[in-house]
Amino acid sequence: MKEELPLERTLFIVKPDAVERNLIGKILAHVEDRGFRIVEARLGPIAREEAERFYAEHRGKPFFLDLLDYMTSGPVMLTCLEREGAVRGLREVVGATDPKEAAPGTVRQLFGLSKQMNSVHASDSPASASREVELFFGAQALAR
Repeated sequence: MKEELPLERTLFIVKPDAVERNLIGKILAHVEDRGFRIVEARLGPIAREEAERFYAEHRGKPFFLDLLDYMTSGPVMLTCLEREGAVRGLREVVGATDPKEAAPGTVRQLFGLSKQMNSVHASDSPASASREVELFFGAQALAR
């Protein structure tokens, strides 16, 4: 019997390195082909203050400032995606943080350049997904 998964929304970001390499369409097609529906999307820069709030859990870590510099270095494609079991499912589709360790056929294995420039972000838990979607799209984006 197939497990019933809840309909969820999650944040997916095509990062500056992938936007610069004109990969938005390929990456979003890859994700849509796996059953995800784009609920909201916005192309543009992330303000430094937004990046600081988004990555607040990493404040004080050695890579924090480099991460902020990278994520604000150019436009990103912010998307709110929906699917049954979206959070866990998207994590499987994007693969491990380090493209060298990502499974074959995952977004990061196909398009990632390095652990930081791994082309995409995907929320890591339902709680993070709610916080991240609300940060970039507002509470109305969480309503179904």
